[in-house]
Amino acid sequence: MLNHRLINAPKKPKKFVPVAIEFLNRHAKNKKVFCALSGGVDSSATYLLLKEAKINTIPVFIDHGLMRIIRGKEEREYIQKLFPDVRVIDIREPFLPKIYGEEDAENKRKLFKAAYSEIISKVIREENCDLLADGTILPDIEESFGVKITDLKETMSLDEEKELMEKHIEGFVKSQHNVEIEYDVEATIQPVASLTKHEVRRMLEYFHMPQELIYRKAFPGPALSARIIGPVTEENLVFEKKVHDLIESLVEHFYYEKHGKTMIINKDGEQEPFQVFAAIGEDILNKKVTGLADGKRIYEKPTSERGDWNYNLLIEKASNIEGYSRILYELGSKIEGKYDVIIRSINSKDARTATVTNLPLELLNKLKEELLRIPGTKFVYFDVTPKPPATIEYV
Repeated sequence: MLNHRLINAPKKPKKFVPVAIEFLNRHAKNKKVFCALSGGVDSSATYLLLKEAKINTIPVFIDHGLMRIIRGKEEREYIQKLFPDVRVIDIREPFLPKIYGEEDAENKRKLFKAAYSEIISKVIREENCDLLADGTILPDIEESFGVKITDLKETMSLDEEKELMEKHIEGFVKSQHNVEIEYDVEATIQPVASLTKHEVRRMLEYFHMPQELIYRKAFPGPALSARIIGPVTEENLVFEKKVHDLIESLVEHFYYEKHGKTMIINKDGEQEPFQVFAAIGEDILNKKVTGLADGKRIYEKPTSERGDWNYNLLIEKASNIEGYSRILYELGSKIEGKYDVIIRSINSKDARTATVTNLPLELLNKLKEELLRIPGTKFVYFDVTPKPPATIEYV
C-alpha cells in the first residue's frame, strides 16, 4: 500500500486548492474513497477537497462516546449539520466498557487505534473502497515520525515509511491514533499533509465554511480520555464533558465579545487560543502527567502555586521547571468535591510549541466560580506551563 501526500505545495488557499484537486484527480479519480470525518478542521478540509474534486467519497464519523459537548450539543450533531451526508457509526456500547478503568496513557491511545481500525476496516470491506483519506497534517507527521515533510516522497510504500520511522525513532513524541494502521486499500491519501493548522483554517475560510468550524479547537485522537487523568469512568466522563463545555464556551464567548471571533492571530503570529479545555482527575498533584524533556515524552507529577497572580513570573518559573512536569496555579477550592479541574488555554502556530494564553484574572475568577458551582468540583487550577517543557495534553 502506498501513501500519497502533497509535498511542497503552495500554502495560500487560492493556489493550494487547484494543486490539491489535481493531486486527488491524479490518484483518486474513478475510485471509491473512505474518509474519516471527525468534525475537526483537518478532516473537514480533507473531505471538502474530495468533494471539490468530485471524488466518490464515503464520509464516516465514528461516535465512541468520548467526544466533547459543545454548547450543550454532542459533537456529532454539529457534524451532521455541517455535512448532512456524513454516516454516523455509533460504537459506544462495545467501546466504552473497554476504555472504562484504563489509566495508562499509551494504552488509551492503543484502544482508540484498535476501535478506529476495526470500524474503518469494516466499512472499507463492505463498501469495496479503493482508497482511504485522512486529515493528517504537518505537525502530525513531524511528531509521530520525527521527520520533516521534505524527507518524504509524494508516493511511498509502507516499507519505505517504516524504514524512515526506524531511522528517526529518537524524534518520536507520541503515537497518533491514525498512523501505523494498515487497511485493505490501494493507498492512503493525505491531501493536507503539507499544511499547518492555521493554513488549514485559511482553506476553510476559502470554502466559506461557518466560523464555528473554522475556529473549532483542535481535539486529540484519544478524545476526552486524553483529558481525564487516571482511569476513565462513566461518572468522570460525564463530569469532564460538563466542565469542558463550560470552559471552552466561556473563553470563546470572551474572545467573541472582544474581537468578534473566537480565535485571533496574536502579535507573535500564534492562533490565540489554539486550544482551550478542561482536564480533570482526583488528587491531581499526586498523579503523573506528561511533560517534555529533550524532545521526548516524560511522566512526572505536577506542582502547584498559589498567592498573588503574576502571569509573567509564573510563566518564567514554569518554563524552567525541574523535577515536575508542569506548574498549576491554584485559583480556588471547596471542602466537598471529588474532582480537580485544570483550565488549559494555549496559543500556538502549529502545536509543536505553545505559549500559555494570558487570560485576564477577571475571566479566570469567573471560570473558577462557575466550576465550583458544579457538584463534584474540588480544586480549580490554571496550567501556566508552556510547551515545552509541558505537552499540551495530559496523557
